[in-house]
Amino acid sequence: MRVAHNACMDTQTTTRPSRRKFHPAAYAMHRQMLAVRRTMAAATVEESQAAARWAQAWYQLVQRKLEQLQHAPRWLH
Repeated sequence: MRVAHNACMDTQTTTRPSRRKFHPAAYAMHRQMLAVRRTMAAATVEESQAAARWAQAWYQLVQRKLEQLQHAPRWLH
C-alpha cells in the first residue's frame, strides 16, 4: 500500500520545531532593540513616534524584569 506524499502519519512532523525559550528580561531587551531600530528607520515622524513609544514601554519592562531577577533567590539565576 502506498501512502500519499502529503499524508501525515506522524503528528510530530506537522508541528514546527520548538524555539529556544529566552529569559523574559532577555526577550524584552531584544524587543526593545527592535523597537529602537524601527524608530531610527521610520519613514515618517508619526511612525518614529509610535516606535519610540514601544521602545520606551519595552525599556520599562526590561527594567522591571531585571529588578525582579535581582530580588530572586540566588539558585534561580
